[in-house]
Amino acid sequence: MSSEESYLDVSLRKIAKGAGISFIGTAIGMFFGFITRIIIAKWLGPSDYGLISLGFAAMSIAATLSLFGMGAGIKRYVPFYKGKGDVGRIKGTILASLKISFPLSVIFAFLLFWYADWISVHFFHELDLTPVLRIFSFAIPFLVLSDNFISVTIGFQDMKYVVYVRDIFQNLFKLGAIVILLVLGFGVLGVAWGWSLSIVLMPFLAFYFLEKKVFPILKTKIKAIPVEKELFSFSWPLIFTATAGLVMGWVDTIMLGYFLTAPVVGIYNAALPTARLLKVALGSFGVIFMPVVSELYARNKIEDLKNTYSSVTKWIVSIVLPGFLLMAFFSKSIIRIMFGGEYIEGCVALTILAFGFFVYCVLGPTTSVLQTYGKTKIIMICYFVAASANFALNLLLIPKYGINGAATATAFSFVLMGVLNLLFIYRIGKMQPFRLSHLKSVFASIAAILVIYTLTKYLTVVSLFVLVSMFFVFWGIYFFLLLLFKSFEEEDLMIMRAIDEKLGTKTSWMRKVLRRFL
Repeated sequence: MSSEESYLDVSLRKIAKGAGISFIGTAIGMFFGFITRIIIAKWLGPSDYGLISLGFAAMSIAATLSLFGMGAGIKRYVPFYKGKGDVGRIKGTILASLKISFPLSVIFAFLLFWYADWISVHFFHELDLTPVLRIFSFAIPFLVLSDNFISVTIGFQDMKYVVYVRDIFQNLFKLGAIVILLVLGFGVLGVAWGWSLSIVLMPFLAFYFLEKKVFPILKTKIKAIPVEKELFSFSWPLIFTATAGLVMGWVDTIMLGYFLTAPVVGIYNAALPTARLLKVALGSFGVIFMPVVSELYARNKIEDLKNTYSSVTKWIVSIVLPGFLLMAFFSKSIIRIMFGGEYIEGCVALTILAFGFFVYCVLGPTTSVLQTYGKTKIIMICYFVAASANFALNLLLIPKYGINGAATATAFSFVLMGVLNLLFIYRIGKMQPFRLSHLKSVFASIAAILVIYTLTKYLTVVSLFVLVSMFFVFWGIYFFLLLLFKSFEEEDLMIMRAIDEKLGTKTSWMRKVLRRFL
């Protein structure tokens, strides 16, 4: 094996191992998070569920502004200095991020608590929102701390701790606390407290893993080398990017609350998190993708970087496209079964949002490649263009089309941002991730969904049992068609082998079968 091949093999195996752990953890986390939302939505109804959605949106906005782009800075510089063996600057990066983001988080928490009443009455016209905002404000500093600590473990390309802390612990604790408080009769305030408490506990567990298992900060003789100027220079454009990202992620919910009512927000937030389930694949590969390509870039292995970029994109297409097609063809049944008849109005919005997130996931790794090249200002520009379009379209479409207008604005802006990022990375690095072989997954997905849709359209009622059964039948047909179209390549077998090594699974028999269809 040549040097180039060995570096590509190592890089893909790192991503595969990290993605295998992350995929399982993210799937578990999103499952319990989704179950939590379903329980809240069914127990409280659209109105109170809308209040919780607005409170969570306010907390997320404040935490993102407080981070000041430090999370991306950590994920970029920790693996960069790790590749160079510079532990002093690794420690300096961690401490610098905390010095900047934590004080900001305390300020934003105080502001949200103090002005909660004004925001509730004058902006959302919902007096009952005030205590919800104040409860969520307590969680802001803890959310910022946990994000910093988790970002460090990701920078070291060790994905199991983010799974333990964010995906498993936080979601399980949140689910348990909310259910208990709802049963005890605390209603919407109980949900707010249960959600906030799960966030408050996160940084303590995250710091334990960081200190004991990854990179000691307190119990070490390593002297931190100041990198505040370098980290700030990289990260400050990302605060504008983060601001634009807030518009992309929350302006639809916020504007629905401003123009319409809390029940409408609740219905929309049945469709939105369902569509976001498609991001499991991007989140699984994305968190480990950037540290790996950053290390390749530091070693000047550009050709391996290009091949890794293309391979990861293929995996994302193969996973996300089937999910999008299922949501598009069965949107009404999914909303009715999961959330109830009160939320059925959100089925069209689900289809629109699913399309936007599908395109965003496929083009998502492009942002990490731009960050690896240090082109944060370009990312900022792309975000601002997309966020401006999002804001303008929400302003124009929500008063006229309600939740479908919000979904259209959000989906269009995510597609626009992905396309702009792709155009810039092609101009800068002369690379794009698509190959003709990727079309095989597309054809297999479309053929499989048409078969399933034909089987189910004659049924008078699509129940949960039918939906789950058809889901497994779909994946069986899809896998068979992938074999028939010879969609698998040698790199895919290497990935499966890497996941086996990391997770202890045994797919050697499957690899032997797949090898016959290469």
